[in-house]
Amino acid sequence: MRAPTLLAVSAIVLVLGTVVALGFAGGLGSGGLEATWTSDTGRDISSNHHAVAVGGERVYAPVSGADRTGNCALVAMNATDGSTAWAYTLPAANCTIHSVADPTVADLDGDGRLEVLAVTTEREVAVFDAESGDLRTRLGLSNYGYTKPLVADLAPSPGREIVAVDVSGTAFVFAADGTELWRADLDGYVWAQPAVADFDGDGDPELLVGERTGEAVLFAGDGSVEWNETVTTNGSVTWGAHGQADDDPALEAVFTTVGGDAVAVDGASGEVEWRTNVGEFAAVHELGDGDGDGDIETYVTTKDGTVRALDAATGAEEWSTEIVVDQVQMMPPPTLGDLDGDGAPELLATGNDGSVTVLDPANGDVLSTDGRDVPIFTHATLADVDDDGAQEAFVIYADGRVVRWEYEGGS
Repeated sequence: MRAPTLLAVSAIVLVLGTVVALGFAGGLGSGGLEATWTSDTGRDISSNHHAVAVGGERVYAPVSGADRTGNCALVAMNATDGSTAWAYTLPAANCTIHSVADPTVADLDGDGRLEVLAVTTEREVAVFDAESGDLRTRLGLSNYGYTKPLVADLAPSPGREIVAVDVSGTAFVFAADGTELWRADLDGYVWAQPAVADFDGDGDPELLVGERTGEAVLFAGDGSVEWNETVTTNGSVTWGAHGQADDDPALEAVFTTVGGDAVAVDGASGEVEWRTNVGEFAAVHELGDGDGDGDIETYVTTKDGTVRALDAATGAEEWSTEIVVDQVQMMPPPTLGDLDGDGAPELLATGNDGSVTVLDPANGDVLSTDGRDVPIFTHATLADVDDDGAQEAFVIYADGRVVRWEYEGGS
């Protein structure tokens, strides 16, 4: 049943290398959603779980293959038709399910040309020319990376920096020319995406890292620790998001855990503002005002196939909708964006059963659903690549194929 109820890990499993094959439930093709292309990057595995990046007219997909094969690569695709523009293939000795993490697209050095950055099992941040695929720089790490690198003006030095946190919890900050500016060793593995923003509201950006152990650490731009707090003891932290949830200057960070906690943390102090248990393998990706009421929501999924909208200031549940009825391993978090170009956002939820579902973020109503009979382990990436005012959704499936989904509202 896909009816909303109105109210007044994921990552850890994949880290252990366990995946499942799923049968796909019915109810597809209900209108509105259309798959406009599917890439030819399929692999004979079912474990791809890192999201694609989109920049310019390209989609950049981290594709993994079977261990010690030549099937692990960062693949650049034409966003219009999904054809391959170039691919960087990792050595077979480094090919595994974590071979390439979520990439980042940015103009790193301000020369007007885009770069693509990805951390890999070669224990490095690899920096490519986005157009040609030429490998420009290799920046050494102490372990492979699970999260995407960031490009931000974090450190006191001029220009923007490359920020990467490897899976074993070492944070690195490099200048655009590759010089290491500082590093910091944390106590635990890092699976939740780190973030750079002005978390404490002082006008300067900081780096926030959530650890598997339930601790969160805020670093100043020079690498000093502003605060280090235990935010949860109920399972490993696997997902995170941040935004302005209330009226104070500091941002809030929301972390979710395998044990089912969703926890909001004050960016200035690290103090927990609210905590609620929503269900096993909770996942979150972003905060936003989806219903246009002036208040910010955060959207979480759980292993039972349910999407929930929570008031980001209080943690109170606004609505919940079950979108997957079959037993699944986990549920990726939903993504908020304007999919039909009408100026109002929709909520796009990818299901571990292979479904892609558009929901009304005001009440959780299902607007459209479709999918493939292949698992999905990560969130969609939204981007308006054809400049029509509507964002397209790019979804990587467990078999390594990327599908471009488009949504026409009103159906």
